[in-house]
Amino acid sequence: MKKRLTIELYFKPEMYLPLPVCIKQIEQILNILHHYIPTSQDWYLCGSSKKKSSIYKLFDKEGVTHIGLEKLSKEYQKDRGNYFSEAIWDKETEKASLLYILANKSSYQRFKVNTSIDIDLPLAEMQVEHIQNFIIALTKLFNDAYIMVNGKYTRELRVFPDRLSAGWMLYLPQAELTHKTVPESFNVISVNHQDKVTGSLVVTTPHFFDEENIDDIKKVNRVDIRLRDLGILPLYADM
Repeated sequence: MKKRLTIELYFKPEMYLPLPVCIKQIEQILNILHHYIPTSQDWYLCGSSKKKSSIYKLFDKEGVTHIGLEKLSKEYQKDRGNYFSEAIWDKETEKASLLYILANKSSYQRFKVNTSIDIDLPLAEMQVEHIQNFIIALTKLFNDAYIMVNGKYTRELRVFPDRLSAGWMLYLPQAELTHKTVPESFNVISVNHQDKVTGSLVVTTPHFFDEENIDDIKKVNRVDIRLRDLGILPLYADM
């Protein structure tokens, strides 16, 4: 049985990022993904059909391709300084896709980057320790990012539909938590970078989170309530 693993990253750069920085961030994510998940290193531009999504190879094992740079540059120039997005997929294995969005949000909270990774994997490969290590590897590069794992279940089921949710896992930057702080969780991992605590990874269950399992939903809701009470469960509006 296959399940969809969804990882969402949210962070706020201090400026509207230049295209080379956006490309480097995408490449870094793809390299980490390839290290932990058996995906191809060839990523294609998503189109309106499978056929159209198999034409332009944007990234390979060497990084961005010539046609990839051309396509990304064209998309970046469309609404320069306000909005840039690109969707790519692993055509060879047909198991993974990535959406990268950079936006100038508003005058009071100007810039944001949202990245979503969807991966179809056999349930047997959804081992908590393996996915934990994958997320921790992402935090080493994006330690200011909020990272939510499998948070895309129906918002009507959430106790706080207007906030991020613990889902299966939630990385909270700058938060120094322990399991005693969040006893409703399965585990809390302190993440360190250069001998400094950069945040905490809250893990709700020892198994892949099942949005159709009422016990899993209740577990997540209890963790969400605890994080909200601690004042560290952010609103989507602030992302």
